[in-house]
Amino acid sequence: MINSDLFKPRLPKPSLLRWEIAAALLIKVVLLTGLWFLIFRWQDRPAVKPDPAAHFALAPAKAAAAAEFSSQPLTKEPSHVR
Repeated sequence: MINSDLFKPRLPKPSLLRWEIAAALLIKVVLLTGLWFLIFRWQDRPAVKPDPAAHFALAPAKAAAAAEFSSQPLTKEPSHVR
């Protein structure tokens, strides 16, 4: 008759599969931790903590430039009333 060994699924031992899954998860955690350090921790840090108020304060040169680019249109468009 037909040999029944041919139809049995060939899976690794459960203990070997657990070790492979654990190793894959460990590698994933190590790589994600390294990526986190690369993105968030090893950036070029400024010597002095930046001052947001000084950054957003308008200097006289910036105020003149801002006046040139006003949000108000220079020419008034006619209103189309229907």
